[in-house]
Amino acid sequence: MPPLLSRRGFLIGVGAAGLLATLPACGRRVVDDGVLDVALWGDAKRADLYRKALDRFVQMHGGLRSDLQFADLKPYLERLATSAAAHDLPDVLWMRDTHIGRYGSAGALLDLRPHLGLSIDVSEIGDVAVADGTVDGGVYALPTHYVGQAVLTDEAIVQRRGIDFGRVTTWAQLADAAREAADSAAGIYGVADPTVGTTHRHLEAWIRQRGEELFAGGDDIGFTAETVEEWFELWRRLRAEGVAPPADVQIESEASGWTNDLLTTGRTAIRLASTNHLTIVEGMTEAPIGMYSVPADPGATPDWWFFPPILVSVAATAGAPEIAAQLVGFFLNDEQAGAITKVNQGAPSSSAVREAILGSLSPGERAFVGQISREQQYPRRPFPVRPQGSEGFNTVLTRAGQEIAYGQTSITEAVAALIEAAPSTLAGA
Repeated sequence: MPPLLSRRGFLIGVGAAGLLATLPACGRRVVDDGVLDVALWGDAKRADLYRKALDRFVQMHGGLRSDLQFADLKPYLERLATSAAAHDLPDVLWMRDTHIGRYGSAGALLDLRPHLGLSIDVSEIGDVAVADGTVDGGVYALPTHYVGQAVLTDEAIVQRRGIDFGRVTTWAQLADAAREAADSAAGIYGVADPTVGTTHRHLEAWIRQRGEELFAGGDDIGFTAETVEEWFELWRRLRAEGVAPPADVQIESEASGWTNDLLTTGRTAIRLASTNHLTIVEGMTEAPIGMYSVPADPGATPDWWFFPPILVSVAATAGAPEIAAQLVGFFLNDEQAGAITKVNQGAPSSSAVREAILGSLSPGERAFVGQISREQQYPRRPFPVRPQGSEGFNTVLTRAGQEIAYGQTSITEAVAALIEAAPSTLAGA
């Protein structure tokens, strides 16, 4: 883990996550010697980029200094929880969409509404983006970057099989393309199985396309059993046909990371992934990789599109909330800062910043940012704030998918168990 770079550091303790639920109000802390504390997760390379961007902000505000804290994601979140319980959060901090609900409702973050349109220009990100960080009517975070969902293809395989993937726009067409691409004699599957992995954003797209939500607000799910059963049935059929890999092959591949991924190693033609995964795959294979939008059936709701946000917040205890809000606006809108950080955390949320940095990006990065920009032109309803136990529910989804894939339970039984477990899991029990 990279070292935490901080004059104070994050406080370290036990049980802080539970204390968030009952966090009492407290006064603002004093800004020591004009130092603005900033925290984000990531490696030393990311920290270096953001330190350079912060230097630009500091130069624009004479007499101010900044102190950047960073850590890998898991220890970062642990330290945030502990610092929040001690009323000592950094002034400006990056926040996960899985955590904004609990921090916002606990009073740990500053409501940014008084600063919108003033210190924070949101004209280039739009109202739906503001909703990404809205909790109980307050705006406690804003997205600096987005990632999206995509379909990646090994273009050498699909073209060799005579498939024009640009014409694949529905889930049925994707399944048919996978059948055409599969070559059992060559050990090539048509499509990787997303139901046994650790992320389920494409299932969420499937659910939203049916006018439902993965989470309905509070500790409730927003989908029907039928919708999720249909998803699992699609992939059960493809496994049974030998088009998708058996459970053990897919799980072993997932566990080994991208170096042993079925797409990276040329063992599948099609893979569901995030848009930012394109450049990762391109860096690990000589095969040409294509990227396409997620398919949707003809009856899909037109506003299903969504983009998981990378959020930035201001602590409720920030000693200089106006300066902290200005820094949020800076990271949203400053094109020179965007030219420094580029797509390290995703595609910039500001359409103007995305346009400004395009010329400095690699071809893969341009494709990633271009797809985000194109898809954000489509109608999209707000992306519900994720409940406290959303990550635990993600684990339950993975377990259900694996048990189905191994034949240990039926789809109906697995989905019934999933729904039964949802209330306690989403409540963080």
